[in-house]
Amino acid sequence: MMWASLWKLGVAGLAEQSTGKICVGSTCAFRSSELKTRLADTMKYPLRTIPVRSKRTIPARGFACILIHIAFVCLLTGAAQQSTHATTRAKSGTKGSNPAPPGNTEAGGRYVGSKVCASCHSNIYNSFRQTSMGMSMLPGDANSLASVLPVPATVYDKDSNQYFDVMRKDGGLFQSQYALDADGKELFRQTWKVDYDIGAGANGFGFLIQRDHYLFEAPLSYYTKTHSWGFAPGFEVQNRGFTRPILGRCITCHSGQANPVAGQVGLYKDPPFDELAVGCENCHGPGELHVAERAQELMTGAAPSASADPSIVNPARLSGWLADNICMRCHQGQDVRVEMPGKNIRDFRPGMPLGSYVSIFKIAPEAGASPSALPLEHYFGMTLSKCYRASRNLHCITCHDPHVESSAAKALDNYRSECLGCHTERSCRLEPTKRLATNPPDDCLTCHMPKRTVTTIAHAALTDHSIPAQASSALQPSDQSHHNQKPELLVLSAPPAEWKQLQSIPPVVLLEAYDSLVREGHHDFEPLLTQLVQQVASSTPSDPAVLRVLARAEFRKDTPAGKLRAIDHMTHLFRITDPNIDDYLFLGELYTRTQQEEKAVKILEKARSSSPYFREVYEMLASAHMTLGQYGDALAVLRQGIELFPDDVKLRALEKSANSVTLGPVH
Repeated sequence: MMWASLWKLGVAGLAEQSTGKICVGSTCAFRSSELKTRLADTMKYPLRTIPVRSKRTIPARGFACILIHIAFVCLLTGAAQQSTHATTRAKSGTKGSNPAPPGNTEAGGRYVGSKVCASCHSNIYNSFRQTSMGMSMLPGDANSLASVLPVPATVYDKDSNQYFDVMRKDGGLFQSQYALDADGKELFRQTWKVDYDIGAGANGFGFLIQRDHYLFEAPLSYYTKTHSWGFAPGFEVQNRGFTRPILGRCITCHSGQANPVAGQVGLYKDPPFDELAVGCENCHGPGELHVAERAQELMTGAAPSASADPSIVNPARLSGWLADNICMRCHQGQDVRVEMPGKNIRDFRPGMPLGSYVSIFKIAPEAGASPSALPLEHYFGMTLSKCYRASRNLHCITCHDPHVESSAAKALDNYRSECLGCHTERSCRLEPTKRLATNPPDDCLTCHMPKRTVTTIAHAALTDHSIPAQASSALQPSDQSHHNQKPELLVLSAPPAEWKQLQSIPPVVLLEAYDSLVREGHHDFEPLLTQLVQQVASSTPSDPAVLRVLARAEFRKDTPAGKLRAIDHMTHLFRITDPNIDDYLFLGELYTRTQQEEKAVKILEKARSSSPYFREVYEMLASAHMTLGQYGDALAVLRQGIELFPDDVKLRALEKSANSVTLGPVH
């Protein structure tokens, strides 16, 4: 039984002593021994002795009972049922930071899950659960989507001449991929059950499948704007069927607590998620310390402090910039993101500077570019607005209460109210009849924060946060003219006044950023990359990230000596860290390019064993066997690959080629 259910039991008033429940007035709870077990299930870890700020600690055996008493006290006093718009009511707190970082920003604090928070903060929790963030991820068999997703449906991909179906069966959602021959007979079909739904339907729904401990994106998405099924974003460029891995850095923003394996591609721990949808602790930080201290107060009879609670992060009490950092983690696009040396983005805690964990880089816009013409990015767009520059105190939570859906009537009323905090009714020069014709009437956002189409996502639109006064709104001219403007990066994870101060960024991080940009086609950064490669190569030669960049730099030279030096860098990497699938494939390609097929076979066999769900491994391994004349071994690899990836045209072509020659001995 989950914690929310325990809370409901506490107010049911129907308990009986024979069931092992304890009643206090109209409030009932399970006995402590049973509570301990149930709370441990809810919290995903065993209850333990938790150190708090006083010298006393709470015995694990009494922790469960105390938590129930917390819920009871919250019910009686309504202590936690403050306004769901506390963030905007505490605007004064956005002007300065806390005297000291909240205690739960420290490493090692455990997440307890939103259902534990709901025991005291039920009104806020129930409101948040109805928002897009609160519904960002659901189980694949969620009943709530049964009436939303029209099935069955079929989508045809003319480039691959393949069909994609979506259907519902036995209470679950399934997607299929198949092809037909000239007579209409199926050449192959693969069907996968959807394990997770991504999105709340503001623009659409995406879907994930799980193969062992790997997560992959399903090829079809449902788009709510057009009420139609279509290919998931990116599949229109390259349709990878069911083999597009879900990267940890992506799913972190679509889920509550994801568990990707660091450094690997698409690989997750068991379970892959501790909490599916975005939850309380994504913005408030780990709740273990907060729960423990509230329990301590109840046990000792101490009155709660009237001052700010230092055991949990309240974004409204942070400086505006630190509060924006929480939102920026997911609501700011980028040209490239690079984790800081020795850091992982999952180590970030609300209340700490995001830039201490990851650097978010953006190519500086051209001088004179209109903010409204730039890609839609919430935080960056806001910082370009005249409102942001003039007020010096405009931040995400100035207008947004994360506990209330942004399209709800209450939120829309608040947006207009915030505008009128600086502007007046007379500020708007639009004639009254046109103002009243907006939906809702006299709405500032209709004109000044219009919805714009997202060019990278089909059938999607996002709000323009640059708050244009008119179509000609433009960035302030830079110091350089457009004609001789050199490539420039902005560090958006730094305070706006420090965006151009690249000297504060570790060279290793800049090296990775330039390398990523060059690989994505921004070749104007190649001279900066070359210059930095020479500097970093001598100072940090054993950093895995540096070794990858050095190997790619040597490979791009396209010389025999360069390829051999790239092999040296990659074999060094294999000695000092656990390689991922990209490392295996790159080293395998390097061996193939240097006519070292025997070594290519060995490294690709290791890849097939450690990362079995990547089709490129089977394509490269079979090709290497065939080059060595080992057609029997090649066919064994190809048959396994085709069984795993029946849609792979290259594997089938290789199988046909291998079958057309005399088979060699199978080793």
